[in-house]
Amino acid sequence: MAMAMDKDLLVQARSALKAGDKPRARALCQDALRLNPRNHFAWLTMAVAAPSADATMEYVRQAERIKPDDLQVKKGLAWANRRLERQKEKTAVPPLLPAPSPILPPAQKSEKQEKRGGWWKLLLAVLLIFALLGGAAFTYAQRGPADIVPSTAVVVESTSTSVPTAVPTSSPKPQPTPRATATPHPIRPKNIVANSKNEVWATWTMTPTPTNTPTPSPTWQPTFRAPQEGNIEGRPLGIGRYEKWIDVDLSTQTLIAYEGDALVFQTYISSGLAPNRTVTGQFRIWLRFESQTMDGRLLGYDYYLEDVPYVMYFFEDYALHGTFWHNNFGYPMSHGCVNMETGDAGWIFEWSEVGTVVNVHE
Repeated sequence: MAMAMDKDLLVQARSALKAGDKPRARALCQDALRLNPRNHFAWLTMAVAAPSADATMEYVRQAERIKPDDLQVKKGLAWANRRLERQKEKTAVPPLLPAPSPILPPAQKSEKQEKRGGWWKLLLAVLLIFALLGGAAFTYAQRGPADIVPSTAVVVESTSTSVPTAVPTSSPKPQPTPRATATPHPIRPKNIVANSKNEVWATWTMTPTPTNTPTPSPTWQPTFRAPQEGNIEGRPLGIGRYEKWIDVDLSTQTLIAYEGDALVFQTYISSGLAPNRTVTGQFRIWLRFESQTMDGRLLGYDYYLEDVPYVMYFFEDYALHGTFWHNNFGYPMSHGCVNMETGDAGWIFEWSEVGTVVNVHE
């Protein structure tokens, strides 16, 4: 019966994706995963509706753990890798252009060099005058005085059929060519991004899809409550021999992390204070944020907390997270979440992943 229900929820989720309603698709996938956490199609659909490339890869990895040889899982993994590459290209900072080479002023000549250059110019001018006078004398000797043309004439006209001969006029003094200057290249500013992942922190709401209801009624019933195995102490039914899972004991206000039957981490917590007690049952982490703003005013509470660290949602708006506003661990203090010291929450965040079982009991 549960298998049929989670398939119906997946059909609705895919319809929501076709209509472009990704928040509704994610909510339907979450309902399907609560009924059947090992439904790899639900994890793949969740990956398509994920808001970021990092979340997409995490959901596809979860599907790969369930069915590593499935063709759809392999295609989903390739698609998630391409999405991550596109995100890296968008957030890449272009390299700076090299600084332009400085323009050095021309070297200053000494007074002695200036005088020496002036004498050479004068000598060249005298030689040029003698060359012109020598040419004129030679022409005079060859043609005679009648053939000499005044300097104002441009073309010599002749009554014979020979081609007119152009006589050059005095050449103007050549002008110095202006020296080209290098145009400096502008230096581009660096792009500025929010952080290394280019993420915008989400706002804490009752469900992944924000609603207009100011004070929604929380669901206190567990999604799934598993009986304990009789022959294995502590490990709930359905947990693998080496699988990671988290046990939250509300009566002792403790959290213990296990790998199969081996205890790997233990700490005190602060659970929900009456009337906002923490929900009990067996759940799986379905959404994670390294940092997040929690606005209790959306749920009718009187608090607003920025940069809440290491948030791990395991059922609706119930989450494991770090806490910096009190140090009274070992006693109920929260509005339903499981509070931990920030360092302890960071350890659990790095150790756990999407899909890790959270077993909450009294």
